[in-house]
Amino acid sequence: MTRHIRFTENFHAVDGAGNSSIKYRAGETYPATEETERLTASGIAVAVEIADEPTPAIDAIDAPATDPASADTPVS
Repeated sequence: MTRHIRFTENFHAVDGAGNSSIKYRAGETYPATEETERLTASGIAVAVEIADEPTPAIDAIDAPATDPASADTPVS
């Protein structure tokens, strides 16, 4: 399980020119960082645990794909 942060409200970032854009969207989940943890403490996000994705076996990645159309074709 990996700790992530799910936002309950949009969080806007403002650049040097005063333009505002959404940095973290409500309902989306982001990796836990110092910034997202701070925003969780402020009450606009909640911490959630997400199951780690299983990675495919190395043998499955390295195995050549078989083409069913060429499986019956004799090699000359």
